[in-house]
Amino acid sequence: MLHRTTVTVLIGSLLPVLAACGGRLYKVAPLPANSPPEISMGNRSGLDIGAVALDGERSYERFDANLPLAGVIAVDVRMINKSEAAIMTNSLRFELRNASGAEFKRLAPKKALGAVMKYYGDKFYATIAYRRTLEDYESVALKQEGAIEPEREVRGIVFFQTKRETTSVDGLILSVGGLTTPVNVQLQVARYGQR
Repeated sequence: MLHRTTVTVLIGSLLPVLAACGGRLYKVAPLPANSPPEISMGNRSGLDIGAVALDGERSYERFDANLPLAGVIAVDVRMINKSEAAIMTNSLRFELRNASGAEFKRLAPKKALGAVMKYYGDKFYATIAYRRTLEDYESVALKQEGAIEPEREVRGIVFFQTKRETTSVDGLILSVGGLTTPVNVQLQVARYGQR
C-alpha cells in the first residue's frame, strides 16, 4: 500500500512539471510595432538603416533571458529601401565591432538560443518546448530571403557572439556590406524602460 501511495504521489507531482515542459523554454516577445529603431542616417547606397543593441534588461524583456550575460548581443535592425530598385537581402553582410575594432561573430538564431540555454543550464527539457522556442527566435530574426522593394522596409534581430558575462553593449558599430557603398551605423542602446 505504501509503495502504491508513493508512486501515486510521485506521478501526481511530476505531471504539472511535464505539462509545463511542453510550452516554451523562454517567452520571446514579437517585434514591437510601436518602437522601431530610429533611422540613424541616410546614405548613398539607397538603404536607410536604424539599429539598436539590446542591453541585458531589455533583452530580458524581449527574450526572457539576459542575452549579453549569456554571450549574445541582439541587434534590432530596421532597413528602408530609398532607392528606385529592389535590394536583394541575401547579398547583405552584417558585421559588428566595438570601438577598438574587435569584431563579433554573427550567430544563427539556433546558435544564439544554444548559448542562452548553456548559460542558464537548460539540460532537461521537452523537445517540443525547444522547437517552439527556436521557432520564436527565428520568427523575430532578420529574414534575408528575397528583396526589399522600393519604399518598403524590413525589420528583425541579428544575433552576434560576445564574451559571457558581458554587462555593457555601448559603443558598438554595425557595418552592412553588399551595397554599392557600405553603411556603418553607431548603435544606440535600447535600455530598460525605453520604448
